[in-house]
Amino acid sequence: MDIALLAHHIEFLPALAEWYRDEWEPYYGVDGPGDALADLKSRCNEHRLPIGIVALEDDKVRGVAALDLDVATKLAPSVVGLLVAPEYRGQGVASLLLESAKSLAEGLGCSRVYISTTKLGDHLLKRGWRDFGSVKFLNEQKGSVYSYDLSGSTW
Repeated sequence: MDIALLAHHIEFLPALAEWYRDEWEPYYGVDGPGDALADLKSRCNEHRLPIGIVALEDDKVRGVAALDLDVATKLAPSVVGLLVAPEYRGQGVASLLLESAKSLAEGLGCSRVYISTTKLGDHLLKRGWRDFGSVKFLNEQKGSVYSYDLSGSTW
């Protein structure tokens, strides 16, 4: 599995927008406030935020994530829009995307990276992320915020 910049694989934008609409229908669906394609297009940068990445295997996209400002927490850089194709979940694709996002943030000179989630808490804690608080998402669902110190120091 390879990780590449979304900017280098814009041919996947329509399919990824459909994934986002299916996964987060209340936000990206017909009646939602979000625009999946516009969000993905905004992440087609190479050297500045927002910046998207994709997991590729056999010339097919298996997952996507981005570093951006998290609209719910107002923290940046945050891993946002992390989504793996259902048939590839549980196979390490999300872990690979998270590690790549951390490396990308470090390469951009960031000392810390964040993520807010309702699902990945145990996974993140086992991999060195720290609990950073809680968040209420736009859909009123409660989630947790985690941070990862890229400088290697403990706090």
